[in-house]
Order: sequence, then structure tokens, then C-alpha cells
Amino acid sequence: MSDIQVDDYVRVPRGTMVYPTGDGVAAPSSRGQVVKVANIFDVDVKSDNFYLLLPDAMRMRYFEASGSKRPVDPDILEFADRLTKGDYRAVEWSERWALIADVQPADAPARAKPAKAAKLEKKPLTKQQQMVTGSVWRFTQDAELRYKLRNPAYDTTREEIENSLRQLPSHERTLTVEAKLNELGVMDHCDERWGDVKAGETFTVRSKLTSGFAGGQDVPMLFRGEKFTLPYTSLEPFVELVAER
Repeated sequence: MSDIQVDDYVRVPRGTMVYPTGDGVAAPSSRGQVVKVANIFDVDVKSDNFYLLLPDAMRMRYFEASGSKRPVDPDILEFADRLTKGDYRAVEWSERWALIADVQPADAPARAKPAKAAKLEKKPLTKQQQMVTGSVWRFTQDAELRYKLRNPAYDTTREEIENSLRQLPSHERTLTVEAKLNELGVMDHCDERWGDVKAGETFTVRSKLTSGFAGGQDVPMLFRGEKFTLPYTSLEPFVELVAER
């Protein structure tokens, strides 16, 4: 499936397990559909979506291993390897995602195909696409930069709630756990102040790190600069490109 790329079309067969990108419960697709790939991301053991692939019993052991920094049990890795068919990636479309191993390349639907006479215009690169390793950026205004990091109390609180609801069916337990976390105001991330920057300050992008916590909203990509590591969305409103790599 390595030939599937962002903006390609894929067929999601009926019965394929489909996961929501935000709140919600995974469920088999009720119909076959052709969708346009908006994103491709990893779902390996280091990713924040990995636990969604696991049955409840394995999920608890996975969280316990992650919290204690001990190796993940081999049977969990073997299960995930069979489930993903060895390709630990997922395709995302319209606030949904599925394992890349479960979808198939497809032609664009007729309504999505451009007229033969129409010329395809090349879209300008976004700031995030321009923010490659080695590029130089300048802050356009004074700003207070903030970022999100994992809340250490989240996993512990979630586990305690799940343990108290073991008598409930899996689906009902998942919904109840989310409701109680919301009621308690316990988020998977903490909003922190990084510091102030002045208009005219510059930085060079040294490398890029991926992350998916905080609901995937504030940390789609981290950029390690000369002095800091910050999520792209914390920088984007305040920077302009000075020099490409």
C-alpha cells in the first residue's frame, strides 16, 4: 500500500473498521465508499492512536506498560501486527480514519474528475509545507507563545474510572468514561505558556517531530528550532518565511 499518498482516492470496503478523529466510537463501515485521503499517519506503538486498535484487556496492559516505561507485552505487538498486516499506518478522510492495510487504491469518483479541457492549477504551498528543515522564519509581531503537553494525571484518572465500570459493556463503558472525564474537566493535555517573542526575531527549523495528543488539534507537527520546540499551530499566526532551505 506504499503507493497510496495524500490526495489519492481509496476504496473503504463495507465492514472495514473506521475510527473517528475526535470523540466517538469506532465501528465497521456500513457501506463501501470511495474517499479522498486527507492525511496519512502512523499508528505504531509510539503513536497516540495505537491503543484504539486494541481490545479492552490488551488496552489496559498497554497503558500500564506505557506508564511504567516497561516493554509492551509481545502478544499485544503480535495482535497489532496481524491487525495492521505489518503496515502501521492509517489514512484519514473527513474526520474518519482506517488502517491503510484495510483500504484499496481507487479512481476518483466521476463527479471529482476535472473536465479534460480544464487545466489543473498548482496550489500554493501552505506555511506548514514551507516549514521544512533548514528554512529560516521571522516573527512578524510581538506575541506570547503557548503550547500543549500531555497531562500526567489523564491516564491515571481514566484508568481509575475504567476500573470502576468494568461491569458495563465495552461500548457503554467507553461512553461513560468519556462523559466522566469531561465532567471532571480532566483533559489529555495541559495548556502551558512558553514565553514571549519580539517582532523581527528569526529562527531556523532544524528538524520536525510528529505528535498526536491534545486531540490532534494543536500539535499536528512540532518544529525543533535553535532555541525551542513548539507546535506548528503555536507559531503559524506570527511567522513569515525569510529563506528557503
